[in-house]
Amino acid sequence: MRAKSFLIGLCCVVITSALLILFSSAGQQNENLKNIVSQTHQQIREFQENLVAVRKKLDIDVKYLELLGFTQPIYNGTRYNFTIVTYIQSGQAASAILLSQNIALKLPNEVLLIYNLGLSEDDTRALSAYCNNSKCSVITYDKLTEFPSYVNDDRTLHAFRPLIIKDALTRSKTILWMENSIRFKGSSRDLSVYLKSVSESGVLGWTTRQAVSSRTHPKMFEWFQTDPESFLFVPMVSLDVVVFLDTDTVNQNILLPWIKCTLTNECIHPIGAQSIGCRYDKKPLYRYSGCHAYDASAFNIVLGLTWNFDETKYSTHFDSNLFYQETLEEATRNLENKRKNISDTSESFTDD
Repeated sequence: MRAKSFLIGLCCVVITSALLILFSSAGQQNENLKNIVSQTHQQIREFQENLVAVRKKLDIDVKYLELLGFTQPIYNGTRYNFTIVTYIQSGQAASAILLSQNIALKLPNEVLLIYNLGLSEDDTRALSAYCNNSKCSVITYDKLTEFPSYVNDDRTLHAFRPLIIKDALTRSKTILWMENSIRFKGSSRDLSVYLKSVSESGVLGWTTRQAVSSRTHPKMFEWFQTDPESFLFVPMVSLDVVVFLDTDTVNQNILLPWIKCTLTNECIHPIGAQSIGCRYDKKPLYRYSGCHAYDASAFNIVLGLTWNFDETKYSTHFDSNLFYQETLEEATRNLENKRKNISDTSESFTDD
């Protein structure tokens, strides 16, 4: 429709200009010709911009919306009021095992759901030894094969994270989303403070020191019909720990556009984007660092647009007294030491 209107308008400009040239003096003809060229170039630029806007409109196949439960319920089981949710990929068994032990110790009354995204049989058995009861469950999430291949294959993009969060919110009214590398060191009382804070916005994350504009490739903003300048002073929210409520606002204003971007390859991974080579020392600090955060960048754009760039509505400062991070290497070493200590204790007891 826009292309047709442009062509009709362009024809009118050309015809009108031609008539003016025919009935004008030589000097006027030169001036009219310049105007024709200028107007035509302007029309072409506007036409190209309109085509770009149309091409970058976020839209996904309705089958994905159905698969994710946006059009109809997909989970018929009993819903929890609150759960802690994480995921595990191949090679991450040690980290998930220690997280399950951490939650069992610090938050013994809460349920932990671990989404299995491709563990080996051996790792699955190892994890099941620690997480196979009413307070800890492993969910085999095999729906990822129904989505574009990069969603399941590329660990850098993390395009699967909003899909898991959406599924988890069909199982629970409130979730505490955690990377399996995060450990909780507070108490149930500490956690309840944050859960109360999320009631109004439906989302509560922890800010980082970087601005959204410094961690987001400029081309991603175009997909959301916005620009980097709007996010120069909006702090980036980490996806390591986030509280989500199952509300209409969260589903329609946060999850839906976020998922639409992650399921659109050109949106989540703009040409030229990379996750390495970050230059946070650039001045001013809000300039693009050259390091793109993929799904986290899209998440932060959606948050900013939803709450008019007021991060106080959906975030707080990271509390080092409540959470800490344990790398996979540390988790592997710590789990091995625990097993060794248990083995040594058992041998000593047997010898006595």
